[in-house]
Amino acid sequence: MSGKFAIDPELRGSEFERITQNLDVHFWKRFWNLTEMELLSSLASMASSQVRLSRPLLVPPHSFDLPLVSNPKLNVTITPPVAHTGPGAVQMRLISHELREGQDSEELLKLMRPEGTLALELPWKCKTLPRSPYLLVHFHGGGFVAQTSKSHEPYLKSWAQELGAPILSIDYSLSPEAPFPRALEECFFAYCWALKNCHLLGSTAQKVCLAGDSAGGNLCITVSMRAAAFGIKMPDGIMAAYPVTLLEVAASPSRLLTLLDPLLPLSVLCKCLSAYAGMESEQPDDSALEKLDPMNMMRHNTALLFRDLRLGASALVGSLMDKTEALRKSASETSLKCKPLASHKDSRKKSQTCQNFLGSSDVQRDPSSTTPEPEDQPTFFLSDQDQEAFSSSNPRGLMFPDGFQPLRSIQPAASLPLELSPIVKNPFMSPLLAPDEMLKGLPPVHIVVSRPGRLQGGRVC
Repeated sequence: MSGKFAIDPELRGSEFERITQNLDVHFWKRFWNLTEMELLSSLASMASSQVRLSRPLLVPPHSFDLPLVSNPKLNVTITPPVAHTGPGAVQMRLISHELREGQDSEELLKLMRPEGTLALELPWKCKTLPRSPYLLVHFHGGGFVAQTSKSHEPYLKSWAQELGAPILSIDYSLSPEAPFPRALEECFFAYCWALKNCHLLGSTAQKVCLAGDSAGGNLCITVSMRAAAFGIKMPDGIMAAYPVTLLEVAASPSRLLTLLDPLLPLSVLCKCLSAYAGMESEQPDDSALEKLDPMNMMRHNTALLFRDLRLGASALVGSLMDKTEALRKSASETSLKCKPLASHKDSRKKSQTCQNFLGSSDVQRDPSSTTPEPEDQPTFFLSDQDQEAFSSSNPRGLMFPDGFQPLRSIQPAASLPLELSPIVKNPFMSPLLAPDEMLKGLPPVHIVVSRPGRLQGGRVC
């Protein structure tokens, strides 16, 4: 988080351990949301493909009917999401590379929601194209706890340009404030609303595809399973990138691989899964959140870096002056008393200097002196806190050759719950546990992985 971690690998490893094992899910929520900062999002928007339309929407929680696939004369009522917080509007974002019929309608403009940063829409007038037969519904990733459609907007713009189809990205509620099944309810409601109101999105919805990464991949599969349960139109295909399919704690190759994963360690993965399962702690107070804010931590660590540089420079100058004074005195005295220096190597060098002055290999040591021999007890520059931690971890006072000290963690053990809530066995949370009858009705699923570990384990397991 500051320059001192870039130049000190041991300090960097200790800080990584502290962050991954001891900071709760609220820190990771803020850390992953750094891409939502106005400056970063503006730079990403300028570097990405330009589109005619990137419009944030707010769909009110009103029920509506959809026809059954088996009998179009019959309808099923789609109700708004209600879990945990009651009925509420669903946020989403419409992205289109070309302006199409319905996207400039008054009915759609009434659904626009305010946003911190203005969405970029090319201002000049352009020809309105007919509705596309395709529609892509997107669910963003973020471990169920972070990010929005805004953070995924740069590559969605490229998709809109390459596919020539409108994209509807859903901003579902995040955990731990809104655990399962709130996100699933909102995504299913948004999918059904898109089918009902495809004419406002610039599409005829003849072919609808669901796409999502990580947590979004899980929602693509579970939304399709819920659509099959309701008997409504299923999506024509699913594109899931390293989807979460098993939320229960189980020994698997993927969980072993996460032990070596610097981007998503096992301890952080368990925190995210616990939050979605409703087992994470409630929202901390504002003062605690300020301490967990990554920007505040960066400012704090940078201040500590400059303090350490200042103190280190002072200590270096002082040690050089002390050594110069000691050498001057040793040349004029007839008997020299050797004192330990900061390391075993320096101690041997000083002893050799004494022998050269005395002309003998035997160095006389003051019997009354309580200073230990340099070869037996080197001196380390440790703070009081580090000395106490070292003493507690090394009660016998064992020393190692050449001043070597093994790294010992002073951090408490990570809290990895062995048993999660029984709700993780719900097939709409862990689709891998769904019976074959539920999975047979799914549309074609295309799973994308960034590396082999993601497919076997990480999140697909």
